[in-house]
Amino acid sequence: MRVIGGILKGRKLLFLKKENIRPSKNIVKKSIFDSLSEWIIGKEVLDIFAGTGALGIEAISRGAKSVVFVESMREAVKVIKKNVENLNLKNVEIVKGDIWKVLKYFEERKFDLILADPPYEYPEEKLGKLLEKVGNNILREKGIIVVEYSAKKKLPEIKGFKVYKTRKYGNTSITFLRKEDGE
Repeated sequence: MRVIGGILKGRKLLFLKKENIRPSKNIVKKSIFDSLSEWIIGKEVLDIFAGTGALGIEAISRGAKSVVFVESMREAVKVIKKNVENLNLKNVEIVKGDIWKVLKYFEERKFDLILADPPYEYPEEKLGKLLEKVGNNILREKGIIVVEYSAKKKLPEIKGFKVYKTRKYGNTSITFLRKEDGE
């Protein structure tokens, strides 16, 4: 697995070979970051369900100001730390814990972009409630949420947000959300 764009393009990333860790495919990462284009430059990013950190690292590579990784699996957190060290990344923070339990940690912070790549078996209703909570509490006014999820599932409607783009790549769907009053 490698970084596919930006200043770190081509650099290798470590990853876990576990059933419940599913690294984002290159075509999915390319679609996400080509869609965000230069908008991402200077933005503060929250990568929830970070896995090995590939999406957040891609954001840094493409010009994001900072990234906070949130991951609950100890082994995955170790891999994120090693990837961050190997790439000598600055302005990153790694938080070990379930996103529901660590949300309080972010009460005073706001993010421009929230990347969410939950396990495919994550319950749709629970994901909808989580995205609504993080979106309404820690996402800046003109911020964006990008969700990667199983194409077999339907992303629930997120109160206060509108879908402005959805793409499907094999068994993966990605959806971009903005606040209803955002641009």
